[in-house]
Amino acid sequence: MYAARARVGAAAMATVATPAAASCFFGRAQPKPHEGPVTTASALVSARSILDAAGIGFVCTRSSDGAPCCRVMDVRRLDDTRLSFSLVTRTCTRKAAQFAADSRVTLAFHDPRAAGENGYVALSGRVREVVEKDARRAVWKDSWTLFHTAPEVLPPDSDVLVYVFEPDRLELVDNERWLRGDWRPVTLVRTRDDWEPAPAPPRAARVAATAAARRSAAPPPSM
Repeated sequence: MYAARARVGAAAMATVATPAAASCFFGRAQPKPHEGPVTTASALVSARSILDAAGIGFVCTRSSDGAPCCRVMDVRRLDDTRLSFSLVTRTCTRKAAQFAADSRVTLAFHDPRAAGENGYVALSGRVREVVEKDARRAVWKDSWTLFHTAPEVLPPDSDVLVYVFEPDRLELVDNERWLRGDWRPVTLVRTRDDWEPAPAPPRAARVAATAAARRSAAPPPSM
């Protein structure tokens, strides 16, 4: 009996870090979900909130053999509408070669709030190199100067490379605001100067597509 109480007490202490978690544990009503269809404005509010909380991003590229390649980077958010970012690296790095071979990139940000269970944002788009000195200075992040020479004093033959990333697709899950799909992230696509909600395929269609992919990837039966 005492052991059972101790386990319940330990579980309760682990959940009371946030009121929402505690209310779920003790069986009280959960937070009210987001009502109605997800709008572009509500998704961007969540995206900016998660980006503010995350700070550091995962930059995902395509390696020469086609496999995904991912690393953590200190990136700079340039604006709150387009959600563009700037990045810095050196000519000797893998990502510099990968950017040159394929400019398609995904930036992913994990929300550390709610003990890491709140959600994430993933932005997919393309990078372009920034060459002109004043343009580099405009997108430079001060913390980069700890590892790279500032753009105003870079020699002409510098191996420092600066890029701007422009996303055309946004996916997110925000459990705090209950912005989440039916086992599918909230998704926006960029059309000219605006973000728009991407149409969600029916769950049955997604299940069928997954089943077909699994069948095609399965090894042939042994004779």
